[in-house]
Amino acid sequence: MKSLLQPWVWITILMGFLFSLLSWKIMSLDFRYALAACAAVGVVSCAMAAIWFIDDFLVYVLVFNIPFSIFGKWLMAHPIAVPAKGISIGLAELILTIAYGMWFFKIFVIRSEPLPSLTKLDFLIMFLIICQMISLIGAPDKALAFFDIVYNIKYALIYFFLAHKVRRRHLKWIIVMICFAIMMQGSLAIYERMTGNVAIGVTKGNVKSEKFGTQGKVPGVEDEIRGAGTTIDPHSLGLYLAMTLPFPLVFLMMHYAKPSRKLLCGLVFLIGIGGLIVTFSRSGWLSFAISSLFAIWFIFFRWLHDRGIFALLAILLVLTPFYPKFFNIIDKKLFNAPSSLIDVRIDMAKTALNIWMHDPFFGYGAGNYLEAIDDPDIINYGHYGKMADRPVHNAYLWLLAEIGLFGMLSYVGIIFMAMAKCFRYLNSHDGLIKGMALALLSGFIAYLLDGMTNMMFREAVPYAQLWTAIALSMGLERFIKEAKKPGNSANTMRTEGLPAA
Repeated sequence: MKSLLQPWVWITILMGFLFSLLSWKIMSLDFRYALAACAAVGVVSCAMAAIWFIDDFLVYVLVFNIPFSIFGKWLMAHPIAVPAKGISIGLAELILTIAYGMWFFKIFVIRSEPLPSLTKLDFLIMFLIICQMISLIGAPDKALAFFDIVYNIKYALIYFFLAHKVRRRHLKWIIVMICFAIMMQGSLAIYERMTGNVAIGVTKGNVKSEKFGTQGKVPGVEDEIRGAGTTIDPHSLGLYLAMTLPFPLVFLMMHYAKPSRKLLCGLVFLIGIGGLIVTFSRSGWLSFAISSLFAIWFIFFRWLHDRGIFALLAILLVLTPFYPKFFNIIDKKLFNAPSSLIDVRIDMAKTALNIWMHDPFFGYGAGNYLEAIDDPDIINYGHYGKMADRPVHNAYLWLLAEIGLFGMLSYVGIIFMAMAKCFRYLNSHDGLIKGMALALLSGFIAYLLDGMTNMMFREAVPYAQLWTAIALSMGLERFIKEAKKPGNSANTMRTEGLPAA
């Protein structure tokens, strides 16, 4: 009886009651929400079990979650917001809460880690956020601007954590996860093309949704079924694959990679190319074609790894019978698209420039592009019909219109700084690092090129990939230093090959 009077007994009983209440509420939800809640509980449980190597666990989960970034719940959802439709609650937010909570505990409570130092890129990211906050002052819809700022802060936090926590020992599994994501997205896109079960990402897997099995019509390919995978739109998937396909391409052509790994990279590349084709995304095709040609040129003329060229040609020869309509799709989308599309794009660009002139330095307001279209002080040249609910199809004009010249330059500057880091290590004697540097650099090139004709540059999946790539690029120097430490297993591998299994 005395034990019942102890406080810890009643605390345990209360916690058990609260947990049972939570379980009861979860079971009363729709299946997909109950599944999401159970997954969240499972992740927290795994994090607790992995407490002694919590940083490794969090790094892997954040990278693994990239292709599933769209699967979250929007709180206070706004009907016209793009891409930040509200405040997102999902796995990324849960992991960030755990990550920064543990980081705070290590720095300020047990003092096992020093306070992280800031780099030039970190200050540039803060300047980007400040530009957004200044643009909020004059934004007509403050809620849209606030959502957009929170959206950017979330991905900046993902970058900051990964930039400080990723270690060389993580790279092998990060590459494996990227290849897995390519295979999953490519296979899913091909499945959508073959079955017509599209909009999996938009509906978040809800087959009962009225949007499931339907997709928007694009002039020139109205009757074609386009794959979108777990992204919001086929163009978004095209951008994501253009950014990630350089990984299997580069490591396929590494001279000293083992034949088994070359074969695996070739299979991943083949499936990814198939998925890219069925997106019918011209911007994705062209950006990947240019960035991959850059990677091939660099490998052939700077690294002199000419054997990879023959492996690549063999894969392309296999690709043609694998999907015989390949050339018909390219011809229909590139050379037979309606000329009216170009006229609309030009008019939309003129509208974006007119919005920008409203405030050249800090823009009309973060997240407020669509609000500007209805502003009587803005000359609307080309937003009409089905295009009325879409911003300009150019990332740089969109950024100029919303956050002004300072915001656009800071955004592009962040990417250029990451590219400069990659370029610095292209001729490293460490095979893994120079392969990573070339793959990341090619992905950045694809992202910047795609943004010239595409508006999906900040959608969840490609945006998560972008900030992860920035974090990896900023860690290249650290990865090389870790390889030189005595006792590091990386010292035993061949300098030009992939990491030892």
